[in-house]
Amino acid sequence: MSQEKGLQGRLLFDRALAKFDAVVRQVPDDAWGNASPCEEWTAADIVGHVAATTQLPCFLAQRIPIGVPAGPEASERPTRGGDNLFFNKAVMETLIGLREEAVTGDALGVWERSYAHMNEVLSGDVWGQPPIASQRGTMTLEEWLEPVFYDSTVHTWDLSQATGVPHNLDDDLCRTALATLISINESADMRSAGVFLQAKDTESDDPVDQLIAYTGRTPIR
Repeated sequence: MSQEKGLQGRLLFDRALAKFDAVVRQVPDDAWGNASPCEEWTAADIVGHVAATTQLPCFLAQRIPIGVPAGPEASERPTRGGDNLFFNKAVMETLIGLREEAVTGDALGVWERSYAHMNEVLSGDVWGQPPIASQRGTMTLEEWLEPVFYDSTVHTWDLSQATGVPHNLDDDLCRTALATLISINESADMRSAGVFLQAKDTESDDPVDQLIAYTGRTPIR
């Protein structure tokens, strides 16, 4: 990956999370239990999921592999890299713990703590390191980071739908997220894997509407 492409990925990642952060901080105290467009997920579930996701690049940056061979350090959940690896048990425990704490406790506090930790780690001298096993295969931190901004972009919309807080997603970010999702789906069928539902038809020219329709989501507001 070129240095320019790696920088672009980091900028998109930061930009998308900043949008999510702005919505999280405006969620009313009585809205955390609201249903969301994600089946069986509340607003707090969404925040817990994205908070957990922010910790994945921290593990890679600190040279802690997400994928490990079968053994005492491995959970029972296989990674998606086709490399016969399993999620690192310690990593899984951290991710599950954050999601549970967000749902049963202080979702805003979990988010603030996780987001601050990620920013602190990624501001250090962690770039340009050799590839390491992630949940998507062995790759550099820069390669891991490049496509993942789509996740927080889509979940910003989800959280907005759940809570009524405006998402303020811009057209360029949504167009880029849609192009990224289409590219990913060509090599890894995310619908068969249950990540997304079947795409919905839309006649809208709005990039936000087009992105959400591609994920198969149905607005609830």
